[in-house]
Amino acid sequence: MKVDESRVLAQFLDLVRIDSPSGHEATIAQLLVAELRVLGCQVHQDAAGNVLARRAGSRALQGRVPIMLSGHMDTVQPGVGVQPVVEAGIVRSSGTTVLGADDKAGLAAVLEALRVTQEIDCRPVEVAFTVAEETGLTGSKGLDTSWFKARQAVVLDSNNVVGAIVNQAPAADKLRAVIHGKAAHAGVSPELGISAIHAAAKALAQMKLGRIDAETTATVGTINGGVADNVIPDRVELVGGARSRSEAKLNAQIDHMKTLLEQAAAEMGARADVTVERSYGAIDVPPAASLIRELERAIRRCGLEPRLMPTGGGSDANIFNDRGIEAVNLGVGYKDMHSTAESMAVADLVKVTEIVVALLTE
Repeated sequence: MKVDESRVLAQFLDLVRIDSPSGHEATIAQLLVAELRVLGCQVHQDAAGNVLARRAGSRALQGRVPIMLSGHMDTVQPGVGVQPVVEAGIVRSSGTTVLGADDKAGLAAVLEALRVTQEIDCRPVEVAFTVAEETGLTGSKGLDTSWFKARQAVVLDSNNVVGAIVNQAPAADKLRAVIHGKAAHAGVSPELGISAIHAAAKALAQMKLGRIDAETTATVGTINGGVADNVIPDRVELVGGARSRSEAKLNAQIDHMKTLLEQAAAEMGARADVTVERSYGAIDVPPAASLIRELERAIRRCGLEPRLMPTGGGSDANIFNDRGIEAVNLGVGYKDMHSTAESMAVADLVKVTEIVVALLTE
C-alpha cells in the first residue's frame, strides 16, 4: 500500500492550523490521541502532557523488536493563527507566522505511516509525541522512558534533506553566573561602588564565543542587571553555555568561560557565583549500528542514497540516548525553520513518510 499524498498533506495542514506554541499543546495532543486510537494504538498521556502510544506487530513481523517513532508537538513563536498556503508543491505560512513544519511534518509522517501499515505486515511500533521540545527538551526530559519496550528510536525532527540520518549531535552545558559588586551613587560617590556590569564586560571581552571549532560552539544569550542609570550596579546575571560533540572540548570551553568570569570579578573586588548544569548528553551512534543499517536499507528502498550527518543542535534524540534508548534524527526536509519563511515541500513530506513505512515493514 502506498502513501496517499493528498491524505498526508491534508493531515499536515490540519496539524499546522492548530495553535501549539510551547506550553500550549493540549488541543493538538487531544487530536493526536484520537488519531492514534483510530490507528490501533494503545494511547495515554503522561503527567507532562506527552502522548505515548503502542501498537502490536502484525502477521509475519509481529515477532520483530519494537521501534520507537518520535516528534514534538510544540512550535516556536510567532506560531498562533497559522494559515498554510500551498503553491507549486510547497507549503508555506501566510508570512506572518512560522509554518510549524518543525515538527508537525514529522507528526504527519508518523500518522500516515501508521495508517498505511495498519492492514499489512508491520513490526511492533511505539510512539512518543513530546511537549515543550523548543524550550529546552522539557517534555522528553519528563518522559517516563521505562514505559517503552523499544530500545531504538527514530526522531523525525531534522531540517536536513530527506534521506539524511543525523547520528552525531553535541552534548550541552548551561552556564549561569551572578556577579556581585557594590552599589553606590554614580554621580556622588562612584569610587565607593563596584560595578558588576563592568566586571561582566571585562570577562566577555576576553571570552571565546560563537563557533569555536567544527565540533564546538558557545554563547552568552542573556544579561540582566542594574536598577537605574545613576546607581553603580551591584548585581548582574548572565546565562549562556556551550555545546560540543567532544566531551573534552566542552569541558575546556566551559572552564574557560567560568575562569574568566571569576577572574574578572576578583580583579575588581567583586564576586562571581558560577554554576554549570548538563542540559543533555551527546549522540554518537556508530555507522555499523543495527539502527543505522535498518534505516539505510529503508532509505534505499525508497530510491534515495542515505547520508550520515552530524549536527550542532540538540533534540529529543539526545535525551533518549541519555536514557538508554539508541536514537537518531531523520531528515524531514523542511526549510528556514524558526522563521516566517519556513516551508515544506509536499514531495519531501511524502518521501519521508515512505521511509518510515519501509522501516516498519522491512
